Amino acid sequence: MAELSRLEILDHFGFKRNPFKSVDFETADRARIRRIVSMAVADNAMVSVVGIRGMGKTRSVVDAARRMSLKPVVIDFPEQTRLLIGDIERTMIRELSDENPRRSKDARKPQLRRILGESARQRKVVVVIEEAHRIHSMTLRAIKSLRTLDWMGQEELFTVILIGQSDPMRKSGVSEVRLRADSVQMQGLTSSEAGDYIRTVVGDVFDDKAVGTVSRLPECRNFLELQSVLMRLMGRAMVDGRDRVTSSDVDAEFSDKKPPATRSGGLKGKHAAGNAFLKKTISNMREQSASGIREAV
Repeated sequence: MAELSRLEILDHFGFKRNPFKSVDFETADRARIRRIVSMAVADNAMVSVVGIRGMGKTRSVVDAARRMSLKPVVIDFPEQTRLLIGDIERTMIRELSDENPRRSKDARKPQLRRILGESARQRKVVVVIEEAHRIHSMTLRAIKSLRTLDWMGQEELFTVILIGQSDPMRKSGVSEVRLRADSVQMQGLTSSEAGDYIRTVVGDVFDDKAVGTVSRLPECRNFLELQSVLMRLMGRAMVDGRDRVTSSDVDAEFSDKKPPATRSGGLKGKHAAGNAFLKKTISNMREQSASGIREAV
């Protein structure tokens, strides 16, 4: 199939803008993360929100903060592997006040303590760290120490939410941090949610049977992968000169994707293919043997 851009495909199907960017889709995962983040903020706790790319981790956390009328301090450096505690301290000072961070570590720490204390008296302070799975163990330990800052008798002045594709608390050398933090794994879209998402965003382009088939694909458990699958199928229909995606398009695009074996359904997938191959091999051997006997006679 010819290489088509996303905009070309969307234009062919009559869209005036990217439909995937304009939809705000609620899921059970998102609601669960919202409740957990709310609990973390209430207790000024430290929690990791973990999930593969495209699960909606950041959107779920931002949505939770928005509903609580909070403006989180977001730490998102180009190279998180090089993120140091000093970078986090300077960002917090700039975001929470009009002051410039002090140059030296010894002068910056009491400055941050004062700013944090004053801010915490007015509203909840939430620090969100993106790509947390890339952060060095030393920085994670330093974050734990930073959370021990107190102000006028008040301890744990802020909440830390770590967002990553894997749990940063599984890194070596952070056992003490792990004991003082929680972790929640995002579960992804259910088949039902994937189907509802398709109908909401591009429902006019897919027939009902295609929607059902796509929603059951294992690739469609997160938003980015689901969007990629939908665009591939729309591109296939476009090349064929059609304005609607059918289940035949899905079967053609994912013909090698078989459902896993189940106890009630017998052998499927690779096991079924292996079983069929074995039967065919045995049949060929029998035919060759019979042919050899006839020639000998």
